[in-house]
Amino acid sequence: MMIILLQIPKFLWAIQREHRQIERIVKNENIDLLISDNRYGCWSSAVPSVLITHQIYSLMSSSWKWIEGIINYGNHQQIKKFNECWVPDFPTGVTGKMTQPILPKTKFIGMSSRFQKQIIPIKRELLFLISGPEPQRSIFERKIKEEIKRIDCKSYFLVKGKPEIINEAYENEINHLPAVELNKAIESSQCVISRSGYTTIMDLCKLEKKAIFIPTPGQTEQEYLAEQLKANGTAFYQNQNEFDLAMALAESKKYKGFDGYPLSSNLLADAIDNLLKSNS
Repeated sequence: MMIILLQIPKFLWAIQREHRQIERIVKNENIDLLISDNRYGCWSSAVPSVLITHQIYSLMSSSWKWIEGIINYGNHQQIKKFNECWVPDFPTGVTGKMTQPILPKTKFIGMSSRFQKQIIPIKRELLFLISGPEPQRSIFERKIKEEIKRIDCKSYFLVKGKPEIINEAYENEINHLPAVELNKAIESSQCVISRSGYTTIMDLCKLEKKAIFIPTPGQTEQEYLAEQLKANGTAFYQNQNEFDLAMALAESKKYKGFDGYPLSSNLLADAIDNLLKSNS
């Protein structure tokens, strides 16, 4: 965390540099509208600008709670530079206090995903998706393999989250899957065990899957989202150092999975239409 605090001046300088570049592009290319995916410098004083983020309120670990107010004051000052702030969630979704307080310019646009819902027969019980930085990625992989061996699990597939390594596929594991193949792998699995990153949550929501989450240790956002999903009856979670596959599978039967979210919502289309109408 101290390293992050020391990098704040560099972060703010990068935002200013990005903003200057955007202003030149808007002028030179006659841009009419900007939509920024979590890039705080991508706004213009000349045209309507929209920020997409699920982090209106940044969560700090317990030892850094004292600075949470300062960090979020700065975050809100950056958001205010945009005409609108779009949150990829539903008003009663899973982001909870991460999107509180709801600023006047905030609009929920529903969860978005690169994946498409398909009719694919279930071919395995479990799909393990490993992701994140080292050394936690390797620790998680080791824990998974220990648990698979301990309960003698046969019906599973493991995606190890190592796109930088030559993709050697084995019967039950692979280093990496491109989006189309990963879409199929998730659809053909009864339950997904993964980190509780927000992109993964949106993907599993889109595909209406059952899940078990193991947050990356020390990542406050993942821990909070896993707690939220457990509290609302969507998915069971365990801490990585307590991971017990047999127990997790038994407990997960008490949870509904992502089935039931309003996937046909027109929130995004409505936000786009309203934005275009108000600036036409």
